[in-house]
Amino acid sequence: MIYWPKSKENIRKFIDECITSMNSNTVNWYEFVIKLKETNKVIGNISLMIKEEFAEIGWISNSAYWNNGYMTEAVREIIKYAFHKLNITKIMSTCTNKNIASYRVMEKCDMTKIKEEKNYKSIKHGIEVKYNKLTYCIER
Repeated sequence: MIYWPKSKENIRKFIDECITSMNSNTVNWYEFVIKLKETNKVIGNISLMIKEEFAEIGWISNSAYWNNGYMTEAVREIIKYAFHKLNITKIMSTCTNKNIASYRVMEKCDMTKIKEEKNYKSIKHGIEVKYNKLTYCIER
């Protein structure tokens, strides 16, 4: 999915890109903030990118809030929103096979693993990395 920036400068640039995209005539990128109901504290975000034949969903959250079901609840709601409000018919998500928490969220949200790519090559921080990439999908 989308790389989440780590530096303040890259975060500002990322937010500017989000605002530009969401203010365009053809929105193809949505960012949703995850807040705790009790305190309104922001604990993560979910990205939804609309592509030609499907949408891609991805997320990140503060590790202090892992294993509480927050991400599963939020991802389920965004999937419902995408299917019913944006008329998306297919949503996909990817992660490394070592990211057990992410693929468990996908499975809890009724996504099905459709592919595992061994030794998938990607660029992270300008360096080529290899990992086993999992692809999950859900259709309306």
